[in-house]
Amino acid sequence: MFNKPEPTVKEISLSKNYKFMYENFVVNTQRELYLLLEEDKGIVDVLKFDFLIYKYGYPNDEGLGVHPMIKFGLGFYGFYVVENSTWISEMKKKRPKTSFDLFADYKHYIITFKDVTVDVIGKKYEEVKLTNEQIHELVNLQLNYLSRN
Repeated sequence: MFNKPEPTVKEISLSKNYKFMYENFVVNTQRELYLLLEEDKGIVDVLKFDFLIYKYGYPNDEGLGVHPMIKFGLGFYGFYVVENSTWISEMKKKRPKTSFDLFADYKHYIITFKDVTVDVIGKKYEEVKLTNEQIHELVNLQLNYLSRN
């Protein structure tokens, strides 16, 4: 039997040097995750993910040593991608066998902050800017879906 390659974690450079130490905020729909990073004069910098699943919360920076990816290069206060993700491998094992890889297009992203860590399995991410009004419209649209019969 052959050994699977070990995970490797690489930091992702973004268009702006965010201070991932500070506050953040998550809004999500059934397939889109919006990680709100910074606001300036009514414009919010956002990482938008087309996601399958995500974890938000523990560990914080003091407990980051327990994150399974720490020994593969995960660092503090940044945005990372995991190659050969064990989380994706675990999900593959739990799915029915098919002739194609259901997870071929998915990547494992990790964002580490001072107080929380965000792990995202998604097909892609993009940096976007949203106005406060657009964020309100997004939330209101989702609220409208709840009231439909």
